[in-house]
Amino acid sequence: MRRVEIIFPGPWWNTLTYLCDEANLPIEGARVLAPVGRGTRVGFALKETPPSSEAKGFTLKAVTQVLDNYCVLGDDLWNLALWAGRAFLCGSGEALQLACPPPILKGEAVSLSKQTKSANKREFQELSFFHPLDGVRKTHYREAMLASERTLAIFPEKQNASAFFDTLPETLKARSILWPSVGGKKLMEAWKTAALSETLNVIGSLGAVFAPSIAGFDTIIVEEEAASGYVFTRNPKISARSLAGQRALFLGSKLILGGRMPSAKTFLRTLQGSKTPLIERHPQIEKNSFIIADSHRSVKADTDGIDGRLPLTVSLLERTRIALHNGHNALWILDRKGQAGEVSCSDCGASLSCERCGSIMRMENPSSNQASLRCVMCGRRENLPTHCPVCRGSLLMGKRPGIEALSAVAERYLKGYKIVTDEKKQKPPFLMLGTRKILSLCDRPDVGLVGWIDSDAESRKTEYGARAQAFSMILESYWRGRDAKPELDRVVVVQTLRPKNPWINSFKRGWRAFWEYELRERKELLFPPCGLLVRIDMPENWDTAERQTLISSLEDAKLSVMSDGGEKSPIWLTLRSIAPLAAALAPSFEIKRSRVGFPTVTVYPE
Repeated sequence: MRRVEIIFPGPWWNTLTYLCDEANLPIEGARVLAPVGRGTRVGFALKETPPSSEAKGFTLKAVTQVLDNYCVLGDDLWNLALWAGRAFLCGSGEALQLACPPPILKGEAVSLSKQTKSANKREFQELSFFHPLDGVRKTHYREAMLASERTLAIFPEKQNASAFFDTLPETLKARSILWPSVGGKKLMEAWKTAALSETLNVIGSLGAVFAPSIAGFDTIIVEEEAASGYVFTRNPKISARSLAGQRALFLGSKLILGGRMPSAKTFLRTLQGSKTPLIERHPQIEKNSFIIADSHRSVKADTDGIDGRLPLTVSLLERTRIALHNGHNALWILDRKGQAGEVSCSDCGASLSCERCGSIMRMENPSSNQASLRCVMCGRRENLPTHCPVCRGSLLMGKRPGIEALSAVAERYLKGYKIVTDEKKQKPPFLMLGTRKILSLCDRPDVGLVGWIDSDAESRKTEYGARAQAFSMILESYWRGRDAKPELDRVVVVQTLRPKNPWINSFKRGWRAFWEYELRERKELLFPPCGLLVRIDMPENWDTAERQTLISSLEDAKLSVMSDGGEKSPIWLTLRSIAPLAAALAPSFEIKRSRVGFPTVTVYPE
């Protein structure tokens, strides 16, 4: 009998050792059925263990069944999952859960007539193409696909992937597949189709990065590579953009990074002497089409029951009237839903926070008898309390007016014009109020104005990349829709209390100026991509002792731990290398701790 290490899909990091008959020894990446506890589980064979590694006095169990005689994922996907488990501190088991369709994890026979394998190693090549117009970039991608045998193209949203797939010429579409954005039967069918084809192109959103390929992809395209939407929303929160880059490196593929602007990671490499040039095609923003409006010089409208005013500059009001008068639609964007962005106590100043995740609660429906609170992060709903949970004060006030308050103010200053919060069945011209989600309306050539009501709030969010997201979205609001109408007469008004701020002034100079300014600050704080930022959330059932044990192990590894001291609050770390943190966390992810629960680790590498 021989010993073999098995990885079981799940949150644990360690493998388990089993005995297996030598004649039936599984190769690495093959699925096996093995006993775990009182039942059996499907796992993946990792490697044979030398005899000397067997612990004395410990009886090893035998593998029940070897399900495959080959690596079911193919060499490159198998290595990608192992790499993701290390790089994102989620363990190979969770990475495999993310990469595999459910039938694969359940041990169902996949009936592949061919063994998935990687292609002959080619020479990795990284290219870039950045242009503000979607149509120009799509043309570039189609040309790259025509010049390649097998292409994997991923997009941050399924709608973008579907729209690009529809633009493919019939000859290219005939040997391409649109990767499903959901699981189930369709995903498994697509997986089998891709695993059996030697010439198939795959286009899709995040999940498409795990599409199998017999011969490997010779070209991998990442559209809008700077988009925050490339991070999977469910745990483990792995970046599909990072996975695509690493997969291209494993395969020796041509990697094409594109978008309106590069990510911080891509731009930093050029500053560090990367051989990959940033191919930039950036038409100039038309004069007087991009207005930076000083919010100090504005009509500051009060809202009943809310502490704070909504600034409406003369420039914004005048430009909005002109656009509506000329028959164009206008958009006002304020990324705060509800009546108020948060609620605080007038006596002690404490803001009401979510009991589940500790984030800020916004106020909704204050004029009704059912005023409520909703968490801005997890969406949890609660009734508006009658007293402050901290000091028992009875006067609770809304702060930072939201969309509902903006609607009342807009009707006050734009009488006679149609003001809506839902564009469905609306006849133009109208003023649409909404959060960043209404950016998609900028694809319409009849949008003549986009007003950013509070750009400072967009950049003040707690995420370290908030400024970059704000810059990208505001720039996007100017360029979207110009493919259909190159002569589009659109004005973007950005209201700010700091018109001389360097990131605000970067709009007319371009993303190079923005990233040069932004990366100077990130380097000082060791924020990504100049360092790694890691968040650790504790399980709900962990007590203070469990939390302190973990913190002590991190401090013993000489890691700087940041926390606000709350029993349920997350722990933050900044570091240059993942290795010391991985070693300190490993004991907390042993399979024997399943009943205790495991922390959730989120790594922000870029």
